[in-house]
Amino acid sequence: MKLLDKKEINFTPLVSIGQTVILIFLFLITIANSSRLGKISNSKPTLVELQDGTSIRAVAMGEKDRTDQAIMDFVGRTMMNLMSWNALPKSSDENIDPRNLKIDPGIQIADKKVTTNTWNAGFALSEDFRASFLREIAALTPSDVFNGETQSALVVRYLAPPEKLSPGQWRIDMVANLVVFKGKDQSGKGISFNKTIFVRAVDTPPLPNNPSVQQLAAYNARIAGMEIYRIQDVDLGR
Repeated sequence: MKLLDKKEINFTPLVSIGQTVILIFLFLITIANSSRLGKISNSKPTLVELQDGTSIRAVAMGEKDRTDQAIMDFVGRTMMNLMSWNALPKSSDENIDPRNLKIDPGIQIADKKVTTNTWNAGFALSEDFRASFLREIAALTPSDVFNGETQSALVVRYLAPPEKLSPGQWRIDMVANLVVFKGKDQSGKGISFNKTIFVRAVDTPPLPNNPSVQQLAAYNARIAGMEIYRIQDVDLGR
């Protein structure tokens, strides 16, 4: 009696199964690596080119997301442009004869005027808020701003981190002084200007070819993808 019968063993099925297992394993590794690289690429800054040809580094974000720093920069810059009134001519071009520079005549708002710089910054305000706020600024702007006798500067002392109200909407508290310089007295007179500014995310449409003065001003004011839709006194009891 033979305890073991010698038979020829066929290894082909085993090899096929082994290859299949290896392929599945490699496929799963590929998927895992792709997912990891996708996350890295989404968070890694990407070089993008703006419409004016300049290049900046950008990070992918949600349509209504804005960083705290971007909101604070937008609010600080907009408020300083709105409340700093100066009609005196200035030019950084050394080839321009200073005698050819003209004082800013201002922009008519009802029966008052605002400086051109303030009018340009007004496009950062929402359409249902812009007209009324510009009328308030025009009422505050001294008439002798437009003959160069008076100037003002908004000195921002503190901007609080933005508080998110809802997706794409924030409020931010600002502590500032509006300093008015009159005539030869350059010491200035400070007026408390503490406000809560309400901001929301908006789309910035592309700049058309051969834009008008108004279109260019609106584009520059809203290039950050935000607008201010309300300004009120700071509520200290909030």
